[in-house]
Amino acid sequence: MIVVRSTAELQRALAEPRAEGKSIGYVPTMGALHEGHLALVREAKVRDDVVVASIFVNPLQFGPDEDFDTYPRDEERDLGLCEKAEADIAWLPTAAELFPPSFGLTVAVPRLSAVLCGEGRPTHFAGVTTEMSKILILLAPTAVYLGEKDFQQLVVLRAVVRDLGLPLEVRSVPTVREVDGLALSSRNAYLAVAERPIAAALFRILSELATKLRAETGSVATVLDAGRAALTQAGVQRIDYLALVDSESLDPVAAVTAGNRLVAAIRVGSTRLIDNVEV
Repeated sequence: MIVVRSTAELQRALAEPRAEGKSIGYVPTMGALHEGHLALVREAKVRDDVVVASIFVNPLQFGPDEDFDTYPRDEERDLGLCEKAEADIAWLPTAAELFPPSFGLTVAVPRLSAVLCGEGRPTHFAGVTTEMSKILILLAPTAVYLGEKDFQQLVVLRAVVRDLGLPLEVRSVPTVREVDGLALSSRNAYLAVAERPIAAALFRILSELATKLRAETGSVATVLDAGRAALTQAGVQRIDYLALVDSESLDPVAAVTAGNRLVAAIRVGSTRLIDNVEV
């Protein structure tokens, strides 16, 4: 595995594969790698000739009171996991190179970004879409691989690729979970031992609600109210949202149709967790 840190090094590493017409799969990460990230790398390895995994904690997507400074970082461990998953190139760009002082561009998808997570994190998705737009233009991969755990992010980035006309595919990979059902996330490390059962209840309750919705046992509003009650009973201190949405527009739906997503964000202690299931 080749480790590169500058855009110039990255372009040199990709010059020969590009000249040979090889496909390039890109896996964006913020480090603190876990099995969910590695599943993306392995999927890219199956489908593309060259796999580039980036490790970059994007400052643009953190709000002023969020955990940018304390976000878990372990470069040596992350590079070892990238190599074990057989990534071909690990790219560790710097914020100074991607966003120099003269950088003044913002790429945003306002309607999709203002709902759900965007209500409580109003600058988050613009930070993600600005960073990813620049990286996808610089890298010009054949495909980018994203996990379904961050479902709103997946929908937003699909819109960016579509609306900018970028010649690449957005390929999604199912959420990877712990044995107790908790979706893998770098922020799971923040959970105290006593908080883990509460966090794991999220997927269990979402799965139960999805079963009820598929069986049409009660209205969508009634099922969601029952879900909020169940989350509170399980020990969740705060529910940012629990909604049934259209999987493309993210608009709330009042009746179940094919491909709807049940999405949720909760707070367990100081940790914010998101999850979703298809209905």
